[in-house]
Amino acid sequence: MGLSFNDVNVRGSFTWVKCNDDAKSRIFRQIFINKHGGVFVQKDRYWEWNPSHDQMIQIDPLPPKELVEYLEENAKTWVFKNKDGKELKTQNILEFCKHYGLTRSSIYEIISGKRKQHKGYTFVEILNNDPQ
Repeated sequence: MGLSFNDVNVRGSFTWVKCNDDAKSRIFRQIFINKHGGVFVQKDRYWEWNPSHDQMIQIDPLPPKELVEYLEENAKTWVFKNKDGKELKTQNILEFCKHYGLTRSSIYEIISGKRKQHKGYTFVEILNNDPQ
């Protein structure tokens, strides 16, 4: 995973941590400047990247259409059963957990078999959507 142009000033992101809280943050800041230009300015305890004027409108490109289609075709679908016995399907564990008030780590534990249930939800199966 590389240093991202879009999240360099987003506190807690991978790039921000590498440029601020990492033991080699000075080196990572220099690598980032060599790749993207601009300058880092110290704000309080942390460093903030200021782009040059012509970089103000630049964004990382969206993934190619072929990649998006491939990911959609090969997406996994997780099937869970709630305490009422109703089967629920999802392709996004994070959104599923947010919607039903579940803990993501606990859901992954029931998928892996470390737990039998979480708040009445049990794991049924994973459906692979890849064309055969």
